[in-house]
Amino acid sequence: MSILKRLRFSIGRRASDERGSMPVEGILASTWLIWWYIASFQFFDAYRQKNVNLKAAYTIADLISRTQPDDSVDSDYIEGLNTLFDYLTFSRRATWVRVSSVIWDNSDNRFEVAWSYATGPVGGQTDATIQSDAYRIPSMPAGDSVIVVETNMAYEPIFNMGLKAQWYRTFITTRPRWPSCVRFDKQDGTEPACIYDSDVDMSDNVSDDNTTDTTIDNSSLGG
Repeated sequence: MSILKRLRFSIGRRASDERGSMPVEGILASTWLIWWYIASFQFFDAYRQKNVNLKAAYTIADLISRTQPDDSVDSDYIEGLNTLFDYLTFSRRATWVRVSSVIWDNSDNRFEVAWSYATGPVGGQTDATIQSDAYRIPSMPAGDSVIVVETNMAYEPIFNMGLKAQWYRTFITTRPRWPSCVRFDKQDGTEPACIYDSDVDMSDNVSDDNTTDTTIDNSSLGG
């Protein structure tokens, strides 16, 4: 028998061989099963954490929207909301919260920032920076206002299964329930106001057009 015939015979015999090894097949199957289980858990945890982040942000926005007409918010109140956000999200890394009161200016035909305060390393929103998010803000009549709540938290996957570390950011607009606007108290002896002009004191992260907005470097996250 020639070498070519022997080779064909050997290949045909192996192709029709239905014998197997249960231990080997069990190891192969269990490897894929374990990988699928870990990957499913990882993706489920990512969506779960994103949902928790969104619910926590809506909770903060709802609290601010319920401010009474005679009440106001200040930097301490918003810093406290950031602490609440950390508690609700179980975040292992630093987070930040930015709250802004936004109005519609008919004369300039654009949204403008009445006041803005941010915790952490970011600055408050300004008339210039809010324009990039104008499409997220619903239309409203002149003289009306909305509260814009932004939150930011880092998500780090438990396993390296195709998901990288990423930011979970939210942008929520909500209208005050009772007053036409929510007043901000600068805690400097002045009367809390809905709108501060351009010469407002820039200390304590209270911002106007002269504030420079900052961003977080994504390289600070691993993965």
